[in-house]
Amino acid sequence: MIKVNDREISERDFDMACMERKYVFRKEKLEKADIEEVTDILIDAVLMLEQAEKENIEYDAAEVDATISKMKKSFKTEDDFLKALSKTGDNNDSIKERIARNLKLRNFVQKKFIADTVVSDDDLNKYYENYPERFNKGEEVRASHILFGEGDKEQALEIHEQLLNGADFTELAKNHSQCPSGQNGGDLGYFDKGKMVPEFEQAAFEMETGEISDLVQTQFGYHIIKLTDRRTGGKFELNEIKEQLRQSMANSILNHKIKSYTVSLREKADIVIDRDKLEARINAAGK
Repeated sequence: MIKVNDREISERDFDMACMERKYVFRKEKLEKADIEEVTDILIDAVLMLEQAEKENIEYDAAEVDATISKMKKSFKTEDDFLKALSKTGDNNDSIKERIARNLKLRNFVQKKFIADTVVSDDDLNKYYENYPERFNKGEEVRASHILFGEGDKEQALEIHEQLLNGADFTELAKNHSQCPSGQNGGDLGYFDKGKMVPEFEQAAFEMETGEISDLVQTQFGYHIIKLTDRRTGGKFELNEIKEQLRQSMANSILNHKIKSYTVSLREKADIVIDRDKLEARINAAGK
């Protein structure tokens, strides 16, 4: 489907990469931009793998075996594991080869880019001082919830009725919630937007303090939410977000390095893409 210098990226490899993206980003279907990004990622990976081999980057064979052993723990038997591999067109040898490639690529990135990517405390201070608007706290809410499984809707409705009639939310959460937060009366603490799954977030931020929601369905089951507080404003102190900021800055630097590097590799590479097959996948994704 795609040829990068002398290496082929097969339709199977491409489709597996698309499936992985759907899983990681929890998407039912991919958009055109997703498929184009998968294409770029696969091409860049091949180009960097070529460089890794030129530089004799090695990997630990024991790590390959350890990775496979970890994968097998998700299956009851060896036969179940092999059947799962066969569904994706893999076998023991091909999965070992795939893992080995990934480890070699990881080690190449580590040596080439990560090892010398350092964000100092001075870098953090300068960034914090130069971009103060990026550290403003948005609106936060504090909520408690009671979680029920997908098959427990009737029980959830009964508990909801009790709450509307004045029952104690904390006690019902302790006795009935399937979330670990139930031990604390369902309290989830303060959170801002982007921290919870969309359905839960939307319901919580639209509520008034003290209000109890209707049943809210998410991928985890059914929730009854109680909004306990709401606060706005303020600014994060550097010490509050120091290591998170350091990691974010390091990731940005790393991504920039890799992007610049792969752009230079692409300029020298012979890349051929079967546009008909790519368009077919883009069109199929849009349906």
